[in-house]
Amino acid sequence: MSDFLPTGIQLTYLVAASLFILGLKKLGSPATARNGNVIAAVGMLLAIAATLLNQQVLNYQMILLGLAIGSAIGAVAAYTVQMTQMPQW
Repeated sequence: MSDFLPTGIQLTYLVAASLFILGLKKLGSPATARNGNVIAAVGMLLAIAATLLNQQVLNYQMILLGLAIGSAIGAVAAYTVQMTQMPQW
């Protein structure tokens, strides 16, 4: 039973990587791009959750600080960048 957590974390990383790849593939078409973003976001959520469950992580404050800074930058960029600046969309 003690080996379940590391194995579960590794499997979660594998699923997260697969979701990233699938999400990137769906970003190639305007019809599936929104779904691709959601799939990649779920993969990122799984990767973050697996990292926070890892018992070898020693500094959770730095992870949460990085998450907060990245979220703030992403939110500002999402509201300030005009869609005309992204021709691939």
